[in-house]
Amino acid sequence: MRVSKYEYTMQLLAAMASMNLAREKKISRTKAFFEFMKSETADMLFDERTDMWMNGPDYIADEFRREQKAKRRIE
Repeated sequence: MRVSKYEYTMQLLAAMASMNLAREKKISRTKAFFEFMKSETADMLFDERTDMWMNGPDYIADEFRREQKAKRRIE
C-alpha cells in the first residue's frame, strides 16, 4: 500500500506530538499516541482541509493540550 506524502507527514507529526506528550505526562509513547488519536486535534490533523499538517509537532501537542484543558472545564 502506498501512502501519500501528506498522509506520511500527518502520521509522522502525530507520532512526534505523541512523544512530546508522553515525556510531559510520563506515560508510554503508545498510551500517549492512542490518547492523541482519539482527540479532535488528531481529527483536524488528518483532515487535509485544515492544513494543520503544515505545523510542527510542538504546535500540534499544544493544540491537544488546549483541547484537553477545555474539556476539563466543561466537565
